[in-house]
Amino acid sequence: MKTIDALARGLEVLRSLEERRGQSLAELHRATGIPKASLLRILDTLEQGGFAWRAIGDGRYRRRVSLIFRPGIDDELLRIGEIAAPFLEALRRKVIWPSDVLVHRNFKMEIVETSRRQSHLNVAVYAIGFRVEMILSAPGRAYLAFCSDAERAAVLADAAANPPVLVRARQVLAGELPAILDETRRLGYASRDPLFGGDGDKEMNVADDGIDAIAVPVIHDGKLLATMNLVWPRKYRLKAQIVRNHLADLQDTAAAIAAAAAETEKRSTE
Repeated sequence: MKTIDALARGLEVLRSLEERRGQSLAELHRATGIPKASLLRILDTLEQGGFAWRAIGDGRYRRRVSLIFRPGIDDELLRIGEIAAPFLEALRRKVIWPSDVLVHRNFKMEIVETSRRQSHLNVAVYAIGFRVEMILSAPGRAYLAFCSDAERAAVLADAAANPPVLVRARQVLAGELPAILDETRRLGYASRDPLFGGDGDKEMNVADDGIDAIAVPVIHDGKLLATMNLVWPRKYRLKAQIVRNHLADLQDTAAAIAAAAAETEKRSTE
């Protein structure tokens, strides 16, 4: 019986996609030997059919998490990145500045999708999978403010057992954190610590990415799924203006991502 060549090529591409690291077009071409023009048509078909997705954060193609047999915890965390991608791009087009969506994993916040690569603005770019410290970053503070008491206690217990490298993080843990988290809940957003340079292992005078950020929770039915930030160059001193003009946009986007995630979960269980 004759096989369908186009289908065979599509299945070969699907097998080549690594669900976490992803594959670039050039890597897929090397792995499969399929011409790039044909690959693009296959990938477009897979995307439209819901079998693959292309992250805006790194441009790599990945299999949909829903296709992975018995997805593990890492796969479930990655799913929110799939869902968030179009919402992040729509927000960036509206407010200009880019955003990240991050999930909590092993006492760090991990980027699962980002629109920084598309912004073409003077903002430091971090790759999908980059891990952000909890105590001084806006996403980390948003997580700690809106997570459950048990989740917060686990993070703080880990910080006590493994004290942060940064002096400022130890200062915050020593007594400032409760007030910071109370203010975050009252305002509805978290702020990056002014003495944090973006690297959890290096002081600001050694490593400084030059950005400022606010972050909000991505919550559905009281469950914290992720956090989402908005970033801009700190030198422009835009925080008050961004809060005034774009906090509502950020919160609306976070709510839309949470609703889409809930709908995806509902469909997967039907």
